[in-house]
Amino acid sequence: MPLSSSIRILATVLAVGSAAAPAIAEDATLVWVDGGGAYHDTVQTRVLDPWQEETGNKVVSVAGTDNAKLRAMVEAGRVVWDVYNGDNSWGTDADGEWLVPIDYSVVPKDEIIPGFASAYRVANMIYSIQLAYNTDQVTTKPEGWADFFDLEKFPGKRAVMDYSVGGIFEIALLADGVKPDALYPMDIDRAIAKLDTIKPSLVFWQSGAQSEELVGSGEVAMVMTYNARAYDAKVALEMPVDYIFEEQILAAAYLTVPKGSKNVDEAMNLIAFAVSKPINETMSADLPLGPSNVNASPNPEMAPDLPSSHLDKPYAVFDDQWIAENSKMIESRYQAWKSAQ
Repeated sequence: MPLSSSIRILATVLAVGSAAAPAIAEDATLVWVDGGGAYHDTVQTRVLDPWQEETGNKVVSVAGTDNAKLRAMVEAGRVVWDVYNGDNSWGTDADGEWLVPIDYSVVPKDEIIPGFASAYRVANMIYSIQLAYNTDQVTTKPEGWADFFDLEKFPGKRAVMDYSVGGIFEIALLADGVKPDALYPMDIDRAIAKLDTIKPSLVFWQSGAQSEELVGSGEVAMVMTYNARAYDAKVALEMPVDYIFEEQILAAAYLTVPKGSKNVDEAMNLIAFAVSKPINETMSADLPLGPSNVNASPNPEMAPDLPSSHLDKPYAVFDDQWIAENSKMIESRYQAWKSAQ
């Protein structure tokens, strides 16, 4: 897979998709759903093709995740998806009424990075929100989010994700001295006060590709973005961009099984296969995504650019359960802050 095409993943891995689904063969054993794009291609090559070769069981791969569609399928009793590879907002206890609990007698929970396997979901790859910067404008390497907020030491505009639960409040709290393991429950007032200190210098991005262009062109000096987008800007697009892993915020894509699947046992076997050491470690051959299996050995050439290779540095983890329970409040506070003069 060409490097420039293989890195275009996070916009599709994480986006709730509307991609047209292919017709599902009547004799398919399982239907796998993910976000599409280069990630979809890698899953096919690295996970699904080996599974079919090993077991002889057929899998149809559908591009385009849609949480609302999954809920509607379950509620209507017409479930045609078996393994759903959703983003970090999906699969918490709040979604339990639409999901089958993961069978950890089959899926190796003890091999998964702690915190990334829970009642209804198990991670199959790790990504992060990180600080990237334009090397023409920023000649001294930043050390963390405090530098992102230091306009005197590091002049220039900043770009942030225009998404209330994407990490904007978290990076503000980290910059204000909150320890990574003390982010939740979030002090939204404190986060907003910190964001106000740089609000006139903020640019809000709507897509991962836009985040790359903003920092790569020098329109902003620093950006909060997905690690794969920072990698893409630096390596594939050869922009004057670099990035740090200090105080990254870890997230994951998760495997779940919709309630009402007619192939639950087989779905659990496929999930176990996908997160097993020999399969899970191959994902990083094509993409800057960290394995979720603690025993996995990622591609040595990609390893320095994987979030999971830098857990010796300070890092935070999204508390998806807390966020799910408080998402309406977070969104309301974010929109009020953003629109305030």
